[in-house]
Amino acid sequence: MKPAAIIRIQGVEKTYDMGEVQVRALRGVNLEILEGDYVAIMGPSGSGKSTLLNLLGCLDRPTAGSYHLGDEDVSQMNDDELSEVRGRKIGFIFQSYNLIHQLSLIENIQVPLFYQGLDTPKNSQRCEQLAGLVGLADRLDHRPNQLSGGQQQRVAVARSLVNDPLMILADEPTGNLDSKTGQEILDLTDRLNQNGKTIILVTHDPNTAARARRVVHMKDGLIDRIVVNERGELPRAETTAAVTALEEEAGQAHSTWRRALRPLQAMQVGTKSLLLHKLRSVLTMLGIIFGVCSVIAMLAIGEGASYEAQEKIKKMGSANIIIRAVKPPEDTKANTSTSGRGSVIEYGLTYKDVSRIESTIPGIRHVLPMRLIRENVRFFRNEVSGQVVGTHPIYKDISGLDTLRGRFISDVDDVHQNNICAISSGLARRLFPYQDPLDQEVKIGAHYYQVVGLVRETSTEEKRPQSGEVISQPLDNNVYIPLSAARSRFGETLIRRSAGSQEQERVQLHQITVQFADTASVETAVPQIEALLNRFHTKRDFELIVPLQLLRQAEETKRLFNIVLGSIAAISLLVGGIGIMNIMLATVTERTREIGVRRALGARKRDITVQFLVETLVLALGGGCIGVIIGIAVPFAVTQMAGMKTIVTLWSVVIAFGISAAIGVVFGLYPAKAAAALDPIEALRHE
Repeated sequence: MKPAAIIRIQGVEKTYDMGEVQVRALRGVNLEILEGDYVAIMGPSGSGKSTLLNLLGCLDRPTAGSYHLGDEDVSQMNDDELSEVRGRKIGFIFQSYNLIHQLSLIENIQVPLFYQGLDTPKNSQRCEQLAGLVGLADRLDHRPNQLSGGQQQRVAVARSLVNDPLMILADEPTGNLDSKTGQEILDLTDRLNQNGKTIILVTHDPNTAARARRVVHMKDGLIDRIVVNERGELPRAETTAAVTALEEEAGQAHSTWRRALRPLQAMQVGTKSLLLHKLRSVLTMLGIIFGVCSVIAMLAIGEGASYEAQEKIKKMGSANIIIRAVKPPEDTKANTSTSGRGSVIEYGLTYKDVSRIESTIPGIRHVLPMRLIRENVRFFRNEVSGQVVGTHPIYKDISGLDTLRGRFISDVDDVHQNNICAISSGLARRLFPYQDPLDQEVKIGAHYYQVVGLVRETSTEEKRPQSGEVISQPLDNNVYIPLSAARSRFGETLIRRSAGSQEQERVQLHQITVQFADTASVETAVPQIEALLNRFHTKRDFELIVPLQLLRQAEETKRLFNIVLGSIAAISLLVGGIGIMNIMLATVTERTREIGVRRALGARKRDITVQFLVETLVLALGGGCIGVIIGIAVPFAVTQMAGMKTIVTLWSVVIAFGISAAIGVVFGLYPAKAAAALDPIEALRHE
């Protein structure tokens, strides 16, 4: 029985547009090739033999005519369908071997299977068997640059067989080999034909052509003549166990678990490509690393600073309104009087203000008056400049004071004007370096006070009257005494010396803290308190501090601060993305031939797009991971070395990493599309 024709071309023409000139490479070629045939194509340069081979290999399309491969008219197929045909039915042996340098020997053999989704464990064994068939079973892990030219061509032969193709196309397979190695490759090709493989070979060598069953001579784009060599009957292809296994795997190529593994395999291929130029890949990632690191670190520092500011404001109480005495400006008329010791300026808050607020403003839980006196605190020879705080027992709860030892002032102490005090831990360390401060007596002004408690107040907020700026300072020099004792022992006049004269200031209360039952009452109470005080104060000698409003302002400032910091860091990420795109565009140019090889072995345009996009993502995500690690480490180091509070938030990590991934997609898409758009023929010709 006559073997079936696997190739039928009729009236095939191919015309290339070279600007204003048209070049007719093929001028109406008719050819039929039977299954198991061995055909050599010869002819001078420009005769059309390479163009014909490219058309037979589905790397190009005819301008006119038809090409049937088996029962399919491939001349009418789209690009994806042609890629499918190349990957399943055609094996290529190139003159320049065209191995992929970043892949090992066994991985090069597997490439056609990869693009068909057939790179399974069973077929990996088949690849090893093919490597043994060409005498390279001991070189499976070697890369192309570790192999000789003859060994590389043997790998190409094994690769051409891995998908059990209908035919093998060989383009000058011995052109770059010495005569001995060339004979070995041709002997191997002969054995493949004897086992039933259809071989189509382009050559300039008559001795090589003499091995074929038929020699097609091309001239001026036409078949000049066909010479038949007597080689006996055409061999019949045998179905081996390996081929049967390949067909079984093909049925499972699109199973769910195989589809799930494809992204991981693409990631592996992309990583191998990047590792071929390790230093360049690392330098490319630096932009992303610094960008992600700066996003996380800057936001962590900003978040820490904002947190501390908000915590200090919260300590003032979000349900509180703080009223503070403020010395009016010099040009404001104040209540003044003269005495033998100079003028007396009266300003600030009064005990009547406390009563009016308590009786007038609704929703109040507590009203806490406070008087502050700057005085030296003495214990024997130890003397420390301190701040005496005359207040009520409720101060401890409203201000968040911690009692470390002993107790705070009590209602009984306030009623009886007891000379007792609670001192801050910082002041205690300076006054009592060797003694236990409890039950000791300290001298404040002209009176002695028994220390009944040791307290700690981490911070408070003070406001500069000149700028209105809220500032914070640690209070480690406070002495707390009953307000009644402060009023009785220190009176209401403070003496202030300036320029050799004495100016006296009369202030009853320095601060009144109004605590409400809930924050909802605060907003409405602010204008009520201000109106009440304005009615009884002839000058603006007070100020209202509303922690709730400050907290909202701090949150808004934090939001704006994060936007600014994030924008600055995002710019560095953008620069990193541009760097990645630049490198990937250069990589596409550098690896043009590799792209052509992959396309010839069955890769679709989307496969090339995915490959280069994955490589960009590996750079972006790899840089993102390193940037996240450094970005978390930097705030930790800042906290340890500078004592600044930093907070690394999950959202900053997610945003930074997400932006790096988005940059990988956005800036990698154009190079990936450019790679996929390359013409397979032109890519293979690229040097």
